[in-house]
Amino acid sequence: MGCIEMKKQLRKLSVDRYPRDEKVMKATAPFSLRLHRDFCGLAAKGMGERGAVSIRTALHILLFSFLLLTIITFAMSSQYAGAQAQRTPIPLVTLVPPTLLPPAPTATATPPLTQSALARIKSNNTLVVGFLYNVNRFALPTGTGSPDNPDIDGFEPDLAQAIADDWGVKLQPKQVTHLNGRDMLLSGQIDLLMGQSMVSRDDQSQVDFSDPVLISKTIALVNQDFTGKNITDLAGQTVGVVIGSRAEQAFNVWMQANGLKSTINRYPMMDAALRALTGKQVTAVVGDRWELDAHVNGVVLDVKPLDGVFETEPYAIAMRRYDDNLRTLVNRTLQRLVSSKRLDPIYDANFPGDLLPASDRPTLRVWTGLDDDKRAIADFPTDIIMPTQPVIPRIKNGQPLRIAGLGAPLDATGKQPLLDGFNQAMVNEMTRRWGIQAQIVPDSYGKGEDMVASGQADLAVGIEPHWGSVDRVDFVAIYAEHSYRIIIPAGTNAIKAFSDLFATNRQFGYFTDDPGALDAAKQQAQKSNLAVDTLKPIKLQTDDDALSHLNDRTANLIFGDSLRLYPLAQTYPKQIQLLDPEYGGGKQVAFAVPRNDADFRVLVEATLQDMARDGTYQKIWQSNFGIGTPLSVIVWPGSSTVFGIKTSG
Repeated sequence: MGCIEMKKQLRKLSVDRYPRDEKVMKATAPFSLRLHRDFCGLAAKGMGERGAVSIRTALHILLFSFLLLTIITFAMSSQYAGAQAQRTPIPLVTLVPPTLLPPAPTATATPPLTQSALARIKSNNTLVVGFLYNVNRFALPTGTGSPDNPDIDGFEPDLAQAIADDWGVKLQPKQVTHLNGRDMLLSGQIDLLMGQSMVSRDDQSQVDFSDPVLISKTIALVNQDFTGKNITDLAGQTVGVVIGSRAEQAFNVWMQANGLKSTINRYPMMDAALRALTGKQVTAVVGDRWELDAHVNGVVLDVKPLDGVFETEPYAIAMRRYDDNLRTLVNRTLQRLVSSKRLDPIYDANFPGDLLPASDRPTLRVWTGLDDDKRAIADFPTDIIMPTQPVIPRIKNGQPLRIAGLGAPLDATGKQPLLDGFNQAMVNEMTRRWGIQAQIVPDSYGKGEDMVASGQADLAVGIEPHWGSVDRVDFVAIYAEHSYRIIIPAGTNAIKAFSDLFATNRQFGYFTDDPGALDAAKQQAQKSNLAVDTLKPIKLQTDDDALSHLNDRTANLIFGDSLRLYPLAQTYPKQIQLLDPEYGGGKQVAFAVPRNDADFRVLVEATLQDMARDGTYQKIWQSNFGIGTPLSVIVWPGSSTVFGIKTSG
């Protein structure tokens, strides 16, 4: 560094960092600059007093000073490195430097998956789960515990502990970062990865995910004095985003899709963007709702979120791809936590109701037969079963998609059954988007699951997910629900719900070909404080039997599946009416695909999501089904081309 350049730097430091006091500046300037300054001052003084000093002498002095500076700098660097080695700081969750800790390990070759992680979990009686260690509400160290097994507080470790308790194993938390978490999972250093693992369509080649456990959102935060109410009011405004963040991409995509424009200011860190917001340099800051919450909750009071969401981000539990036994066990455990009322307290403890109301929590649907599945972790196999004929390569090669489960016999009114028409419309739309031919497997109604399991079909429709045969097929993309409801004679007001049987002679009809109807009615009687032995059930063989008993008032109501009662109510609106209350819990309707055909499973799921996103699913629902309302479908971020096949309309 030349003397002139050194003076410029010192002058800049004196303006930017130090008081305009020469003595203070000299005392506080960096050591290397002070040494260089002193040398330049000495040289200038010598030149003034002895104008004949030779160039050779000046070069000697310069060389000596350079060597001295190098030695001192090296010594200080060594001392600093030693100090760094003695402490282990907790990393910051950032998108730009400082570097995340622990440092990303040297790239580890991903071993081929020949055995489920369940083998290691069972052998060690320990579940190793990776967490980000410094994300507010999700995972924060408490400062207690051992270095190898520290105590971590937050939603994710609480959920992981509940899973470990359900399995009867110990939980071992392990610190990961955004940089090394995936590698640690794939190399087998951890069994499951949490750490706000977002389910994305673009991230499905090496990992599988559980059902979503939390839904985050990309939102906009504004000052309290902003008069707008919705994110649409940001048109024409200046908006701050973090450079390269998912929120920046989501904002740009949403604005473009809605034909809106705004000025975007990009910042390296969220702190800088929020300073710009409070300084009125931007109208809004766009970011992940929980990242914004961590920065402003209890700290910045004069801000508020706008209504509206740019993008939803489902968080799930990640595991190595094709570890189907582990994925099945994790999903079953999540359903057990829901069924036993153990999941809501975990949400409540980490997310206050005003931040995460029940309506914002993902719907984890419980499959039929959960209580009957008594398998312990020891009963789950550890082998990896791969599909013998993956579907996507077949249909890419021009072969038709073989579809089973269609062709139900006509109902009592001579029409195609409601669900059969809905199933047909759904697969017609899906295969249209994929640009492939469909081949309906003949004589497959009621046999769809068996035909997929045996390799005679690629996709089965109208399947109820259940825990009786999860080792045969994979259930995916729940697209409808039905439940038990009641019909009564048209024009009567005496009965509005099942509990109103209390004031009657308690006679009701049920269809004998529905083996679960009578048990469901008895369970509802107990919930309604009706003695089961006072009920007077009437067996019905046909729809005409139901109409006859309602017309002559020998039955106060008919208790049955909505799929059967809804067409009756549509056909005979002057004789009967269908009441709104639902009983017995919803029964899901889903697709079945070959077991562990992970790529095809993702394709089916993503296609349903895109059909919901563009409104096609809702239109098909209203035209062909119409019972209740269309299901809420969680849309994964990412491309609408999945494994080379188009899923958008």
